[in-house]
Amino acid sequence: MTDSRRTPEPLAVAALGAVFLIGAAACGGAGSAESASADSSAEAALADGGSEGAAARDGAIYEIRNYHFDPARYDEYAEVAEGEYIRYLREHLDIVGFWIESGIPAEVRGAEQDELGPANVTWVIRWASKEERDEKLPEVLGTPEWREIFAEVPGGGASYLRIESRFMESLD
Repeated sequence: MTDSRRTPEPLAVAALGAVFLIGAAACGGAGSAESASADSSAEAALADGGSEGAAARDGAIYEIRNYHFDPARYDEYAEVAEGEYIRYLREHLDIVGFWIESGIPAEVRGAEQDELGPANVTWVIRWASKEERDEKLPEVLGTPEWREIFAEVPGGGASYLRIESRFMESLD
């Protein structure tokens, strides 16, 4: 078995852009009906944040995003993510960090994972509140600049096999 924990790597910076790419599809991505449907599902997943969380001890909530990006397109994705994806997202969001698969096998204890296995892209955004996130994220992903950047995602929104988002608060 493999473990879902990852050691952050310097290349991890490349992953963030693609992580947010999911939401751009609903902001104007083009393609086949199948890819448009997948892109719309991806956008909905980005916008859906789950239950409203209480403010963390530092007054913030942390959105932890885990993506299962298509392994057949992963290397291509990692290359493209290092460009405008990361620049744009860092300019518009309070990114705590982002990481991509290191190639080191994961270690898993307890219940077995499903066929997708562990996420291969993880990133964290700091928000003042869930309300701020729900207001700001669609604005950031709704710009013409972001739609242009998202158009470079290898395989479009359909390449995101699963998107997981959790809202956490800090204990330290």
